[in-house]
Amino acid sequence: MSGLPAASREALIEASHITCAYENGPAVLDDVSISLAEDDFVGIVGPSGSGKSTLLHALLGSVRPRTGRVERRPDLRIGYVPQVETVNWQFPVTVGECVLMARTSGRHACLSHRNHGRLLVC
Repeated sequence: MSGLPAASREALIEASHITCAYENGPAVLDDVSISLAEDDFVGIVGPSGSGKSTLLHALLGSVRPRTGRVERRPDLRIGYVPQVETVNWQFPVTVGECVLMARTSGRHACLSHRNHGRLLVC
């Protein structure tokens, strides 16, 4: 980290005075501002229902703030894994297949009958 506040470095993503609410309900976030720059390491903590996920959704663009603005650097790519409260143990994907999903090149696989039907990278 550079030691400089994000505001004095180029922001990757910046939310200014955002207020978010669902439907006609009360505000979940009220006048929140945050600026994140490269190499920032940020933890968002708080009790259940305090707006942590809503803030992340607003930063991602999947929730539109009632007021304020969110700006992302045009070439910014964001990965997001949502929290899940239950696990479907019948989900038909192996750990190996899950790992293969992250590959960006050479994305193909073959089924090896010699290897007891396991998925192999070819």
